[in-house]
Formats: sequence, C-alpha cells, structure tokens
Amino acid sequence: MLKYFRISAIIFTTLALFWVMGFIGFNVHIKGIPSPKNERTDAIIVLTGGPDRINAGLDLLADKRAKHLFISGVNTKVSVEQLVSLWREDLRRPPCCIVLGHIAKNTFENATEARDWIEVNNIKSARLLTENYHMPRAWLEFISLMPQMDLHPHAITPDKTSSVLIVQEYNKTLFTLLRLKLAKVRR
Repeated sequence: MLKYFRISAIIFTTLALFWVMGFIGFNVHIKGIPSPKNERTDAIIVLTGGPDRINAGLDLLADKRAKHLFISGVNTKVSVEQLVSLWREDLRRPPCCIVLGHIAKNTFENATEARDWIEVNNIKSARLLTENYHMPRAWLEFISLMPQMDLHPHAITPDKTSSVLIVQEYNKTLFTLLRLKLAKVRR
C-alpha cells in the first residue's frame, strides 16, 4: 500500500511541476504576443467576449488595416449599427463591410463560424483579434481548422486581468491542445 502511495505522490508531484512550469511559460508568452499594427490583411476577425475587442477591431477597420471586419459570437439581438454607435456616436452610417456572426457560443464555434465566412468571401489573410490571455487557445482552434490561412495574431492587453481568469484560460488551452492532439491520433 505504501508503495502505491509513493508512486502516486511522485506522479502527482511531477504533473504538478509540469503544470506550474507550463503556467509560467503561458504567462510569459501571453505578455509577449506581438500585434502586427501596420500589416494589412483581407479581413479582421474579432472574437467577442472582452470589453475592448470590438472597438479595437473597428479602430483597425477605420485605419484601413483590412477591407472586411467579421465579429464572431454576437448576440442575435445586436446589430452593426448598435455596435458602431457604442464605438463612435458621431457616425451616421456604419463603415462598410462589417459582418456579424451570431452562431458561435465558444472559441471552437468562433473558429468554425469564421472559417465558413472566410470560405464564402474568399479571404486569404486575416488578423485574429482577441485578448492576450485568450490568443493561445483561439490560435490553436483557428490554425487547426484553417492550416493554410495567412493568419496574424492581434492580441490586446486588458487593463485588468485576474489570476483566476489566467489560470482558467491556461487550463482551457491545455484541454484544447489535448483534444486537438487526440483528434490527430485518431485520424
């Protein structure tokens, strides 16, 4: 019995150590994700969920960093006009080429919804915009569904981020990585 306890303790300690080292790496990585501010792409893809994501996407569209803006995961009751009025009250009409995706409820569905829109609109390059802590998981989902896509990360850093949120996102990223690896093995 003591032998099994020792083996279990060694396994648990090893896994905990790997988790902590990975978490430290995750934190370093998310703080250093570059944002290609001057690059032009065919489209900007914004994943809803954070308070500044949509405005950052609209700013990039206004700066002519892309011709199209796709916002994934928008509530069905929200219109383009409403989103634009929250961004700039002085605009009489929304800028051209903003499309709202109303299907996605999670990051995998964001990637699926965006992929379908990209295929229909023959988009060759896109800027993926989300918060820095969310980018690793979003990137995994998007690249797994669109490996040939010329995709550029555009991570924004929120003013405040709780440690709990970072831990949750790290764990979600680990589960996403595991799910994608297992899917490859099954093929």
